[in-house]
Order: sequence, then C-alpha cells, then structure tokens
Amino acid sequence: MINWNQTSIGEFINFNPSESLPKGVEAKKVPMERLGTFERKIKGFELSPYNSGPKFKNGDTLVAKITPCLENGKTAYVDILNEGEIAFGSSEFIVLRENEKSDSKFIYYLARSPLFRERAISCMEGTSGRKRVNEGALKRQEILVPNVLTQKKIASVLSALDDKIELNNRINTELEQMSKTLYDYWFVQFDFPNEAGKPYKSSGGKMVYNNVLKREIPEGWDHEKIADLGTIIGGSTPSKLTKSNFAPKGMPWITPKDLSVNIGKKFITRGEIDVTELGMKEASLKILPAGSVLMSSRAPVGYLSINRVDCTTNQGFKSIVCDKTYSCEYVYYVLNRYMPVIEANATGSTFKEISASVFKSINILKPNHQIVEMFIKVIKPIFDNQNNLEQQNQELAQLRDWLLPMLMNGQVKVGDNYNIESDAVSIAAEPDVSYGSTEPLDIPTNKKGFARQVLAGKVVSVFKDDPNFSNIKFQKVQFLAEHIIEADLNQNYYYQAAGPYDNAFMKSINGHFKTQKWFDSQNQRFVTLTKEEKIEGYYQGYFARGQDRLDRLFNLLYRTTEAEAEIIATMYAVWNNRIIQGTSITDNELIEDFYQWSDRKQQYTKDQILVGLNWLRDNNLEPKGFGNLIKKAKNTK
Repeated sequence: MINWNQTSIGEFINFNPSESLPKGVEAKKVPMERLGTFERKIKGFELSPYNSGPKFKNGDTLVAKITPCLENGKTAYVDILNEGEIAFGSSEFIVLRENEKSDSKFIYYLARSPLFRERAISCMEGTSGRKRVNEGALKRQEILVPNVLTQKKIASVLSALDDKIELNNRINTELEQMSKTLYDYWFVQFDFPNEAGKPYKSSGGKMVYNNVLKREIPEGWDHEKIADLGTIIGGSTPSKLTKSNFAPKGMPWITPKDLSVNIGKKFITRGEIDVTELGMKEASLKILPAGSVLMSSRAPVGYLSINRVDCTTNQGFKSIVCDKTYSCEYVYYVLNRYMPVIEANATGSTFKEISASVFKSINILKPNHQIVEMFIKVIKPIFDNQNNLEQQNQELAQLRDWLLPMLMNGQVKVGDNYNIESDAVSIAAEPDVSYGSTEPLDIPTNKKGFARQVLAGKVVSVFKDDPNFSNIKFQKVQFLAEHIIEADLNQNYYYQAAGPYDNAFMKSINGHFKTQKWFDSQNQRFVTLTKEEKIEGYYQGYFARGQDRLDRLFNLLYRTTEAEAEIIATMYAVWNNRIIQGTSITDNELIEDFYQWSDRKQQYTKDQILVGLNWLRDNNLEPKGFGNLIKKAKNTK
C-alpha cells in the first residue's frame, strides 16, 4: 500500500460538524427508519420543527451509532437536500464530513467497510440492547488511508455500481406505478377496453349492483372467494435443535423476516437459511412451485413476494399456488388490492394473524376472464423486466461488496491510468480485473438485414400492447435502439416530417414480419402470429451484448406518447448530425435545427422540445456521433 498514510479517524473525518438551524424552524428530518440496510440512498424525509439532533447537509454521511442499527448496516450518503439546505435527524446518528484530507464519497464507503465498522462496534458502550458508540474512542482509532485522488478513484468505482443499482430501482418503481395504475384502471375503476377499444365505464358500459361486494360492477362480472385464485398452502418450522434440518444450500425456506428485508422488491429467491430434505420431512413442508405468490399471514400480515424458484415457508404464511385460472401477476395485484380487507379479518392480541379458513372465504371480484388475459398479456413483460432488474442489482451488490473491503485495505487498487470522468472502471489486483467495458456487436455482414428485422420484431413484442404505439412511434423507437447500441445494420435514414426515417426498411418490415410468421398488421395494430416466440432466441443471439441498454431504453420509452417519441428521436438526430459534422452544439442551435427539420415541427413549443432534450441528458442517452449523416430527401417539407 504505497502512498497510504496512517492517521486517526478523527483527523481524517470531521465528526458532527456545527451547522446553524434555529429551534422551532421547520426543516427536513431523517428518522432512523429512513436509512436502509447497506443502502446509499436515504428513503425520504419528513418536515418537522427543529428541536434537537445532529444537523447535516449534502455530501455528509449518516451512520447509526446504536445497536442493532450499526451492526445491521444503517449508513447513508446525504444527497436529498437543496444546495445550502440544512436538515437534521435522529439523535442516534453520527454525521461524518470530509476535510482537506478526505473525500466525501470515500468517507461513505469507508463507513460501510469492515475496516470502519469493526472499529466502531469495538467502541460501543452501555447495557445490552442499548449500546452506543463512544465517539471519542472511535476518533482515536488508527487507520491507513490513501491520498485524496486515490480516494476519489476508489469512490468512483464503487459509486458506478451503486449508481446502476439506484437507476434500476428507479426504473422498477416507475414500472410498478404503471402496473398498479393499469390494474386500478381496469379492475377498480372498470375502464378496461371495451369492444371498440374505449374505456368501458367512462364510455357508458352497463354496470350492475352486486349484493355481496356491495358495489356496482360491469355487467357479466361476478364475485368469488380468494380460494378461487389458486391452492392456498401454509408452512411450518423444523426443529432448530436438530442442526441437520438446516443448511446453507438446500431447499429455500422463507420467513416473514426474509420478506421484511426484501421490501421494495417483488421477487425472492431464498431466505437467510435453507432446509434439508430431513427438515422438510420432519416438518411436513409442502413445496411452493416457482411463480407462487407468498403472503405473510402473521407478524405482520401483508408482505407479498413471488418466488423465483421452488421454495417452502415457515408457519407465518398463507401462500397461493397459481394452479387454477389465474397467473401470479394477476393474483399478486388482487391480494394487494384486498389487503385492507385481509388485515381487517386478522385476529390476535399479541400478533395479528389471518386464519386459513377466513382467508379463503374472503369475497373478491370475479372479472371477465378475457379481460384478465388481456391484462396479463400487458403486465407479464413488465414483471419479467422487474425480475431481471432485481437480479441485476443482486449481482451488482455482490460485486460491490466483494470489492469494498479490498479497495479499502489496498488489496485491490484502481489503475493509475483511470480517469474519474470516464465510464469505464479499471481496477488492478492479482490478476488484473476490469469492470464496465461494453463489447461492440459482432453481426456478420450477410446477417445484418435479418438482425435488423429481429430488432424490429423485439420492438413490436415489447410495445404492441402500448396504447401509444403507432407507426410513427415504431419508427422512432427503432431509430433510437439502433443508435443507442451503435448497431451497424446498413441503415439509410433520411429526413421525414415526423423524424428520422428509413423508407425502404419501414415499408418492407410488415412483409418480413408476415413471411416469418411473427406478426400481421391489422388496422394499424400488430397481431401475433404462430412463430412470434422465435424472436427472443434470435434477439439473444444478435443483441445480447446490448440487451441491458435496450431494455433500459424500452422501459423509458414505453410510457411516452407518439409526440414525445417523435421529439426525442428528432432531437437525437439533429444533435448526432452536429457531432458527425463537427459543428458547434448549443441548445438554441439544436432547437433551430429541430424547427428546420420540417413544417410539421412547428406544432411543438420550445418548452416541449427542451423537455425532449433534457430527457436525453437526464437518462444519459446523449448521441455520440454514430452512423451516417441524416440528409433531407427530395421534396421533404
């Protein structure tokens, strides 16, 4: 560890720095529960008059100093405030701030590392269960630290991983809002598409009063029991006195505690510990096949999750195996919708619990099966995307947590040629390791035409149920997808009134779809044909290296309108043109280019154009000068 110096923690970090916040002034407060377990991001705040507690600002690190919060990893980096704003928090926080010897983000990762945490835990004093860190003793602890530049490089490597995790979380939150809104729109407000494709209730669809549900429901709909959703299975616990009942790797065994740790995620693979075959036999555990909906039925009632693999649970569950009429996607939202009723039917003095018989007998809505099938068709790709992003985050977190202690003790070092501002992260150990590089696509010349059809097929597979998906949006998503992954597919884009357009390709693609038996175009909508499922295999073969970028792009564009997609794609095109030409790039010049594209563009306001421009920037989708200059075709207006 050349150029690492020994120092005390108190010399390296400022503890609980002084800030001015008069008593009684309303300010943002961060309680302990707003800090996650080993999560960088603070989970919100509340407004409260300041009375007491440590004060902090953006760039500070908050560390819990009380047991068991410290041991559980409650540590966060402050970035939720406005510039110059001061907030306050729990009296059980230690606030850490950089000085001339330290970097703020390095301090955060240091505070998360075993190097710091073991020293902090060793400085705890007090009675069992209420121990706190003696801050004076912690300040005197000696550590080895690198210079500020190396600190910034280390923090940049780890931040890149956390940035990706937080981006995936934001995408999943937005996808969940979309899914939940669609469920409410169709099965609570009853504005599912009628035969004409219009909202049923808002368009005058007939409603009838249901005496059991005590509300009006669409004509032809009825009521049923929760038991009709699937087979309801409980769980149990093998004797913990028999060590051979449990193992690190066996059959996953889930407890409500495991779901509490999993809050914010929809899927779960396994819990803290697995059960063995012997344990399963002793406790007569029943296997829940993958794709069941797990629901905690006690302490507390109401945690929900979907198991990725076969699993078992303890006795704190009433889980539903989706082996009857409905899939897990629909069952998940039904339970979520009726959770207040389920909780109201739970009984118990110490811990509330819902019994199996009461749970099964709760009355719920029985919709038209065709509407449910339509809903599942729209929702399933969203669930699949959420599952993929959650699994990506698990892998990223494992990589981060593997690197963290080694970077902090010098066992792994950041390469000397590493540029903090670059996207690629280079780290060196024995042997050299690299992270973050993106491999280019390698598509044979004679396969480029077909690969482009595959990419278009994937676009249609993702967007065909998007109510905003039109020919114009199809064209713009295809254009952006090809450019974001820098796919050389013999494109030949020209100006078209609605944006960049490859005339020969777009006019022939429907014929190719029909020839391949993927889709048929009917009334400006795509209808699935017999071999549509083959697209995914081809897609993985040609575009696996760009899949993460494409998945993210599709998720972002799914909720855009046709007009928004047109603006975004056109702004991307004029910006990319300027990069290729090597000319100056300012917002005003890009807006002027946009308006000169065609007369059609005059319908959009400057504010709308700026929203599209900022959308590209906010989502890190700025063009890089890929492809050929897009030119005006003859007679383009």
